[in-house]
Amino acid sequence: MNASLVSALAIAQLLVVPGEDPDAALPSATPPLPVLQADGERAAARAPGTPTTLFINFDGAVLRKGCGNDARRDCSTLADLFDGYIGPFTGTDAQRFSILDATRRDVAEFGVRVVLDRPPDDVDYSMVLYGDLGDQSFAGIAPYIDCGDIRPGDTSFSQGYVSPLGGATIVLQEAAHTWGLEHVDSKADTLNPFKTSLNQSFTDECHKIVANTDLDETSGACNQVHTLFCDPGYQNSWQEMLYLFGGPVPDVSAPTLTITSPAQDSVHVLPVTIPLTGEIDDDYDPQRYTIRIFQGNTQIFEDESSILSLNLDNPPSGAYELRVEIADEGGNLAEDTVRFEILPEGSDPPPSADTDSGDTDTEGGTEGGGDADEGCAVEGQRRPGARTLALALLLALCRRRRR
Repeated sequence: MNASLVSALAIAQLLVVPGEDPDAALPSATPPLPVLQADGERAAARAPGTPTTLFINFDGAVLRKGCGNDARRDCSTLADLFDGYIGPFTGTDAQRFSILDATRRDVAEFGVRVVLDRPPDDVDYSMVLYGDLGDQSFAGIAPYIDCGDIRPGDTSFSQGYVSPLGGATIVLQEAAHTWGLEHVDSKADTLNPFKTSLNQSFTDECHKIVANTDLDETSGACNQVHTLFCDPGYQNSWQEMLYLFGGPVPDVSAPTLTITSPAQDSVHVLPVTIPLTGEIDDDYDPQRYTIRIFQGNTQIFEDESSILSLNLDNPPSGAYELRVEIADEGGNLAEDTVRFEILPEGSDPPPSADTDSGDTDTEGGTEGGGDADEGCAVEGQRRPGARTLALALLLALCRRRRR
């Protein structure tokens, strides 16, 4: 389908306000936005209200030329600008998850699914390459402003901010340019050309469209969509996102959970620290899970994390059967159960016992026994991408206490 696509070199003009942002060293200058004419080779426009997928690529890419801006093939008309290569994000796994989580929260009201793993080729998705853009004068860049998202599946770019709020703002501003949204003068809006300390979002108000970081007012390039909600030259980013992608798509797929430590029916001798870990398989992983632990029918622990990674630190001696339940952000449940036994200090495990190789002796740890007052605890195990959970495990044989 031939389409008259008003497009522009949409450079994210997210300026750093000195002293207000942990990523203040990132570049701030951006050029004006030239208007480009369509080349006549545009895909059929996405039907309004159709959900989409946004892939945040933290791993870098070798860019391809001569194939447009196809995210599925790492194609970009801006390849020469980066000498054909984007370096990976150098932050931690925890920072990646925080940026992902913040981005998801900013589009929670719309049909935009944000993922860290590249979707299959039969899925239409946009991609933001998030990492080392080299020596550039801008915080991020998109190939054009695609009015009405006539050409889905574009590639855009963001500098590797470590701040989740700043990172989410850049990701969504770059992606939004390829969906047809322009810069506006409101400091509270995601499409404002300045990145501030505010928690910017898609706002349900008509704001003046601006051309550059000097906030020069303009009549706007995508008024065929803007004027559905505002006067010409104004933009309501919240209404346009809802118009383009519809409301949120429920997550109806349940995850699976497999406890990997301690080993089933394993025997451990005090003093001991036992990792309680598991593998989570989910079509929308990683995400924030509510983790609950039960002894019998009694819930003894609850917290939120993207992984199951805890330590059982010197539990009292006895036989245990723990049921671990996880709930994803859509409320879908999964669970698994593990049985193990703790023997008093100085005991010899039975010759046939399956002892857990993950056991670690703890100097100065609490010796186990039948006395519930001696207590026990769950502590976070440091793993890549995991945050430490310094929490109490309120086992049926332990007195309730926080640590």
